[in-house]
Amino acid sequence: MNILVAHNPTHVYHNLKGSPESPERIESVYKYLKMKLQGKIEFLEVREPADLEEVLAVHTPQYLEFLERMSMRGNSYLGDSTYLNNYSYMAALIAAETSIEASDAVIRADHDFSYALIRPPGHHASADMYGGYCLLNNAAITAKHVMERGLKKIAIIDWDAHAANGTMKIFYPSKEVLLISIHRDPSDFYPHEGFIHQIGRGEGTGYTVNIPVPKGTGDAEYRMIFDEIIDPIIKDFNPDFIIGENGFDPHYSERGVGLSLTIGGFVDIVKRLKSYGKMFMLVQEGGYNPKNKDIAYAMLSTLLGEKVEMENYNMSERLTSGNRVRKDVEETINKLKFIFGDYFNVG
Repeated sequence: MNILVAHNPTHVYHNLKGSPESPERIESVYKYLKMKLQGKIEFLEVREPADLEEVLAVHTPQYLEFLERMSMRGNSYLGDSTYLNNYSYMAALIAAETSIEASDAVIRADHDFSYALIRPPGHHASADMYGGYCLLNNAAITAKHVMERGLKKIAIIDWDAHAANGTMKIFYPSKEVLLISIHRDPSDFYPHEGFIHQIGRGEGTGYTVNIPVPKGTGDAEYRMIFDEIIDPIIKDFNPDFIIGENGFDPHYSERGVGLSLTIGGFVDIVKRLKSYGKMFMLVQEGGYNPKNKDIAYAMLSTLLGEKVEMENYNMSERLTSGNRVRKDVEETINKLKFIFGDYFNVG
């Protein structure tokens, strides 16, 4: 498989001491992939910003003016954990361009798969609002770009531990973009959106699929969700292009999250995306621990057809003792089948 990793190296200037959303969380992944996979995959470093017309397809002019103005003022917290410095607005524009170029590589058939390994992340940013470390919504900008290239049906699948609430808001009225977000139950977890009843509006009703899961949800439960909900919906929707919003934070080692995916769980997800037989790419979102590089390496190595040693980890089994988590997930799956049976063949 011909793979491209696209990266925006100057993201390192977007940095504020004390924030978990630091350059190292992505730089460590990029350096590790180059060390392990140089010569097996292609690397592209992007240093130019996205054309503003591309960004304005998603974000309002007033919001972009706000980001530029606030960035010029220097180090500051905007709120909702999101910070800016003098370089942040430019870093966000370059991240968006990197994702766009990664999508073009797949559309042109230069590569079978691409991975936009970028920051700042994007999936909490809506058309006119920042949030959760996110300034511009990279996946949404890329989806709009792909549609302009003539591919009219886009599926975005997000498995970051936190709901893709910004992406949801941007495409809530759209039937051309299907958003599926599997995340920890937002009842007591950031961003406190992404509930099962949030399914879109107007023409977009049924094209937003939020899949909240309880603490302790691990590999086995994610497989059930893909088997019974995501796989049949993707088959029925039949997208032209798939964007995976990759968050490393469902991994069991991520502090303060409580989900229990192993590296093997992430590998299962990327194998699913490949099995759909569509053009697809990944856009990086969250994840803040040293396992990030191992997860990324395992995902790409698997796509290359190489055997990867998986973790010997059984917390999923311990946490699901008494079938507590399993029963909760099964109940959610049944609710989703009831809700989305009117829109997709998930019965």
